[in-house]
Amino acid sequence: MRVVFKQVIAAAGAALALSASVAQAQTTLRFSNWLPPAHYIVTEMLQPWAKEVETVTEGRVKVEFINALGKPQAHLDLVRNGVADLGMSVHSYTANRFPLTEFAELPFTTDDGGVNSVAYWRTYEKFMAQANEHKGVKLLGLWTSPATAIFTSRESIGRMEDLQGLKLRSPSPLFDAIGKALGIVTVNAPASEGYEMLSRGVIDGMYFQYDQIEGWRLDKLIKTAVSVPGGFGKSSQYLIMNERKWQSLSEADRAAIEKVSGEVIARNFGSKWQTGEVAAQQRLAQAGLKTLRIEGQGLQQLQDKLAFVEKDWLAAAAKKNIDGPAALAYFREQIKTLSAQ
Repeated sequence: MRVVFKQVIAAAGAALALSASVAQAQTTLRFSNWLPPAHYIVTEMLQPWAKEVETVTEGRVKVEFINALGKPQAHLDLVRNGVADLGMSVHSYTANRFPLTEFAELPFTTDDGGVNSVAYWRTYEKFMAQANEHKGVKLLGLWTSPATAIFTSRESIGRMEDLQGLKLRSPSPLFDAIGKALGIVTVNAPASEGYEMLSRGVIDGMYFQYDQIEGWRLDKLIKTAVSVPGGFGKSSQYLIMNERKWQSLSEADRAAIEKVSGEVIARNFGSKWQTGEVAAQQRLAQAGLKTLRIEGQGLQQLQDKLAFVEKDWLAAAAKKNIDGPAALAYFREQIKTLSAQ
């Protein structure tokens, strides 16, 4: 009888172990996605990363993309509160929470989104991780867009002065400040509202990237672009996971996911975005989009006019006890090194 009882206990233990194993194998992370399903960021960045997660965890962790559970700017709280397991968003949509990230969005740095993204991750990790701006969630990745240009529905843009008085969709306080210095009227709104606002004449244009003009199907509405070396700025974005969900994964799976995140995300997402940007520039130019490139004396005048942007960030960093000058020097050195590679 005792032998039979021991066998029953052993069988029950094995069943429990198997059940736990199956449960772990079926871990599915719900990714709240507010971007169009066919958007380049989804198909070329987020979905390939999700497949990598499944591969490196040997199928134990899967990512399921679901319809957005809230507005783009709400995703930090949606993930933090466990409404979604995973999400991505744009720092500037809730800029007051992330003042330190704005160094990666500064104008006149580099056109290359891949270079900027890796330099961003390295600098943020070295100088700003301790500030814990993403408190309450697991930060899996940071990256930026390629250089931001100004796009308008006007065909008669031949100099910077022609932008004065135009209403442009602005994604952040940084671009608000740039617009004010240039005599531009800024209208704050997420990218998802751009098409309706432009088609209705609520705005005359926006700060954006070439590939996003295609991604949001704005190409029929946009007539002229204005660009500068290094861009008017960048768009800083992030990928996060609910902290409790992250801790529920095994140590081995967490380590595996980290190997395909962090700087790997910065490099992959940034470089893929740059590749898409170059291709979009070529397609839009062939379709008739005109680009006014500001260089020479005009560029120098513009840089002088916008020098306050960097000074403002340094002041914000000082309030957070961050060595801003050292961080910017390191950031620019990383850009220089990565560009040479």
